[in-house]
Amino acid sequence: MSFLNAFIDRFYAFTICMSKSDSEFIFETEPRSLGKISVGRDMVEGKINFVGQVIQQTDEVWNFKTDEKDFYYKLHSFTWLDDLAALASVEARLLAQNWLHSWINKYSSGFGPGWTPALTGMRLVRWTHHYLFLTQGCSETKLQKFNLLLARQAKFLSKRAMSGPSGLPRFEALLGLIYAGCYLKNMEKFIEPATRALADECHHLINSEEIVFSRNSQDILNILTSLIWAKLALKDSKWNPSATHLETIEKLALIVRNLRHSDAGLPRFHGSCGDVDGQLDQALSHAESREISLSETNVGYVKLSNSRTSVIIDAAPPLMGKEAVKADASTLAFEMVSGQRRVFTSCGPGYLFGSDLSFSSRRTSSHCTVHIDNHDSSEFRSDEGWLQVPKKVILNGPRTVPKEISYNEGTKIFEGAHDGYVKNFGLTHVRKLKLSQDGQSFEGEDLMIAIEDSHKRRFDRIFKKSGSTQMSVKAAFHLHPNVRVRFDRENNRVSLALKNGELWFFNYSLDSYLQLEPTIFFENGLFEPLESKKLILSTELAEYGTKINWSLTRALDKDLSVGDFFSK
Repeated sequence: MSFLNAFIDRFYAFTICMSKSDSEFIFETEPRSLGKISVGRDMVEGKINFVGQVIQQTDEVWNFKTDEKDFYYKLHSFTWLDDLAALASVEARLLAQNWLHSWINKYSSGFGPGWTPALTGMRLVRWTHHYLFLTQGCSETKLQKFNLLLARQAKFLSKRAMSGPSGLPRFEALLGLIYAGCYLKNMEKFIEPATRALADECHHLINSEEIVFSRNSQDILNILTSLIWAKLALKDSKWNPSATHLETIEKLALIVRNLRHSDAGLPRFHGSCGDVDGQLDQALSHAESREISLSETNVGYVKLSNSRTSVIIDAAPPLMGKEAVKADASTLAFEMVSGQRRVFTSCGPGYLFGSDLSFSSRRTSSHCTVHIDNHDSSEFRSDEGWLQVPKKVILNGPRTVPKEISYNEGTKIFEGAHDGYVKNFGLTHVRKLKLSQDGQSFEGEDLMIAIEDSHKRRFDRIFKKSGSTQMSVKAAFHLHPNVRVRFDRENNRVSLALKNGELWFFNYSLDSYLQLEPTIFFENGLFEPLESKKLILSTELAEYGTKINWSLTRALDKDLSVGDFFSK
């Protein structure tokens, strides 16, 4: 956000909060946002963790100081209300009401980091969803203050909803304005301009490369969810959503359906944590079309799926520039799920546990792909904006990522390449992945190769300058924390046991060396990252071309038809 935009937001917030406002609910809506009962229980017990910042319940939460921008986003959006409302106990309600009225007392004059269009929109939506939960047992004075702040936030959004960044933040702001018009008295006048602006944003979204540009599957799901909630709110108020609005819902539903793993989660690339807790199923249930895309490529990803096995590959360049604060150097990385169980996965979004872990989770070595020693396929640098905490952004990365999908007697084959290592080593990463028709075997071949004469000359120059060619090509395979590993060195094989009783065998070529190393798994809602393991398959970098072969085969000694339903 620019300094000018921030100043104007504060000006409008302060001015509106000084004016007279009056509103109340016309009628109440059901809570459409989903929360976790376990997280709500932790919060009631005083175990509160917002984006790596641990807060004691006895502390004044609104006075907590940190440099983590994501912490303030979580706190002032009131999305934590979903977890307390999911628990729905008396203690949860009292905690929610205490935090709500503390916010009102501290920020009702229009000051504080929460007065941005996106945060105001998200906050107004959560207050609407959980109106009864927040107001039950409140005094008349507190109820009046609450209704007053609803009206002020609605007026603020009427002035500033379109000033925020395009994409998800603007959809969240417009959703809040539509909710205000549909559910608050004296705010009906905002419905028509808000729906018109939403239609314009939808038109821009589906007629541009912005969806592909983002690469964050969870952001795409959140936009879809916002559009569905807007549709339901408009229908509650007897308004018809625009044709563009409905068309965008169907297009986004098609995208996220194709990005859905067999465990009903999303891929963990570019800021997505993958675990969507029923949000994806809820969103898809409201989409009219049940079509599944015939195209295996989607917003830069490729999906191979057969039987109970799904593989999703990051097959496009990453987002680059100042907006790339969550983009990963994960080109040609894959994730694999068997039924309801994740086998190979990315480390996930480290920003959930603070900025110190954010960068390490975005590196190439934190994904299931190939890297050269400790080098990344994309170039990171620190972006030190004025009055902002320095963050790593991707300055340069793979520009050319060709890919092709083919079929051979039911076997799905992905072939792709990227030029992320050409600049520094003259080498192109070429990856070939095969998933069998029955989903029982998954094979891979990785090449690091100097293709053109200019690349070979660059390779020679670099290693002549360094005086050594003793570098390693490493293929990383990050395992989900629930996967148990056992080595069989004699047969060049590793057994991977899943919690539902499945057994997979990982095989590798004799000219490669396999190591088991520690890794970290980042998951939303936890107080600290989970420890896990990764397989590192390495070989020395050969002149102009290095190959690594590997395969994964499922043992067929168990009936897996219902195993996932009874295993924890």
